[in-house]
Amino acid sequence: MKKKKIISTTILIVISIALLAGIIYSLLPKKMPLNDPYHSGNSAGNLHNGGLFCEIDGKVYFSNSNDRGRLYVMNSDETEVKKLNELNVFSLNVGGDYIYFCQGSSRFSSGNIGVFRANPGLYRSKSNGKDVTSLKSNVVLTATLYGNEIFYQNYGNEASRAIRLYKIGIDGEDDRQLSDEVINPSSFANGSLYYSRTEDDHFVYQLDAVNGYSSIVFESNTYNAIYEDGYIYFMDLDHNYRLCRYSVYSDVIEVLTSDQVDFYNVGNGVIFYQKNSRTEPALIRMGLDGYNPEIIREGNHNNINMTSQFVYFQEYGNEMITYKASLYGVPSVSYFVP
Repeated sequence: MKKKKIISTTILIVISIALLAGIIYSLLPKKMPLNDPYHSGNSAGNLHNGGLFCEIDGKVYFSNSNDRGRLYVMNSDETEVKKLNELNVFSLNVGGDYIYFCQGSSRFSSGNIGVFRANPGLYRSKSNGKDVTSLKSNVVLTATLYGNEIFYQNYGNEASRAIRLYKIGIDGEDDRQLSDEVINPSSFANGSLYYSRTEDDHFVYQLDAVNGYSSIVFESNTYNAIYEDGYIYFMDLDHNYRLCRYSVYSDVIEVLTSDQVDFYNVGNGVIFYQKNSRTEPALIRMGLDGYNPEIIREGNHNNINMTSQFVYFQEYGNEMITYKASLYGVPSVSYFVP
């Protein structure tokens, strides 16, 4: 009997130690699984247009305009639509099993500050929309996941109203300011952020993602620069905001359209842009070299987001309705009602 009691006591001790170890382990901070150091959380073109849609591995995460901008997911062919949470989201980025996003702005257009709702800031959730974590409880205008860091425009307090470039780790650590300039962090490639400078000059610069040092890529009067597959696309301020591209390999600038451009998105072998015109405004689609421009829909539009199959956009000034069209083929526009 004494031997059995000793064995029973030993088993209880082992179980108690295992339970205690499990409790201690559960209380320890968990390390975030790392992304590829060159992983981009969304396309530069989408992020320049509010980041309302983000596709990865056949899944499209999106801000549903039919449900006050709340977070949804669907397959790339628009099947299996599912609501993930109740948050009003923009600047969507995805990396690994996590979604990174901003919330709090009533206007999703790039460059608009708008009116901010409750709980603005930068957030992270699991890919199922659960376990939402606040990374930055401040007004954030736009954010980009690149590698294992999030680069974001921080909007200062009411006294300063300064817009500054910051970066923070995906685990919420090492939050620090990178620049005193107003820099849009949407376009990353090969370890650098490409952007049109907005102060002193409007040249295209590249900022090293590690040390934050900037250098000139080329000297031209530009706006909304986007790096895409060896080219930097930009709006030409010297010639009425026409759309051009610069080859980083041949050091040559090409004019893609003489139209005045309000907004544009580039990727998947096509360009969509909003033509500014008093009499004939329209959303236009053309090839990357400016070939074969076609009218997608007449009128004024913004928030132009692309996935692998569709382009999604809204009428300027109306976030309640989203339209869609196929990326390729005969232009056919319909309402996007998930």
